[in-house]
Amino acid sequence: MSRRVLFFGAALIFLLAGGLLWNGFMQSYEFHGSVLQVPKQEGSIVLRSAAGPVQLSDHRGEIVLLYFGYTSCPDVCPTSLAKLKAAMSQLSPEETAQVQVIFVSVDPERDTPEKLEQYAHVFGSDFIGASGTRAEIDLITGSLGVIYKINEPDEDGNYTVDHSSFVYVIDRQGYLVMNWTHESQPDEISADLRYLLEHGIPISAQLLAGPTQTPVICSLTLVPEHVDAGQGLYERHCTQCHGADLAGNPAWQTELEDGSHLPPPLNNTGSAWKYSEQDLTEIIREGRNLDKPLHMPAFKEKLEDWEIHYLLEYVASSWDVSQQNYQAGFLTLTPQPAGDPMQMDMVTPMP
Repeated sequence: MSRRVLFFGAALIFLLAGGLLWNGFMQSYEFHGSVLQVPKQEGSIVLRSAAGPVQLSDHRGEIVLLYFGYTSCPDVCPTSLAKLKAAMSQLSPEETAQVQVIFVSVDPERDTPEKLEQYAHVFGSDFIGASGTRAEIDLITGSLGVIYKINEPDEDGNYTVDHSSFVYVIDRQGYLVMNWTHESQPDEISADLRYLLEHGIPISAQLLAGPTQTPVICSLTLVPEHVDAGQGLYERHCTQCHGADLAGNPAWQTELEDGSHLPPPLNNTGSAWKYSEQDLTEIIREGRNLDKPLHMPAFKEKLEDWEIHYLLEYVASSWDVSQQNYQAGFLTLTPQPAGDPMQMDMVTPMP
């Protein structure tokens, strides 16, 4: 057999194989949920249930379905959990053993671990009900992009909570891979689950999903009222040196004789986001008193720690999402003000 025949034979096989692969790519399973491209989920987030701590990393090898709500929810939560119950009933015992549903309450003040367990078991004996401190809840909701708002109580002290109604799907390796909306039906959910259990998310589905818009690790919680108050503090104390646009002095990269620099940018063009909140707080408090080449004055006599926190929230609002995630990774505690600082004259800009 000539080399030319061998060459064309190999080329034909290659083209046929490529065509089959492309055909498989184009005819891949069409998910009912929305496929996402999101980095590995933060496994160190710990919540609490009646049976003990709940940690996402403990469920590697399983598919985890997360739903956020509260037990006093009048309609959306029970409807969504009932759909998950119906979807799970369509799976075989072997399949259901590989799926864990976790109902996370965003109302820990009323939802005790015992109450959550009782509520979750109404929909499935293996469903887990979990919650945590407000900071822990804000961490996991922020990391997933879950939105919730606790509404003002009525005259009897009762209140409702507005919240996202997605079911978030974490795959066997701990990746957030897709979500289902409140309109998703049990048979659609069970079909997606069967495919995920057998195949996972194919690369074609991830490519067709488009680029990831929000790289999720853990996310800063920026409270709008805090950001507004921080802007007032910034305008009062920082604009003169760092500029109204937080861009710093144009010549800030030039090193001075003592090794210091002119005021650097605090926005996303600078490097403030690389420092922990604790470090940034110390720099603002102590300024040139630190054993560092700094010309910045100390603000410890002018600003309380909670004011510095508000100021830093305003600064962080100018960073992009990846920078906010990086800074949030330090997981520092934030000081709490006494009384209602939003009413204090100190947080308003000087005329």
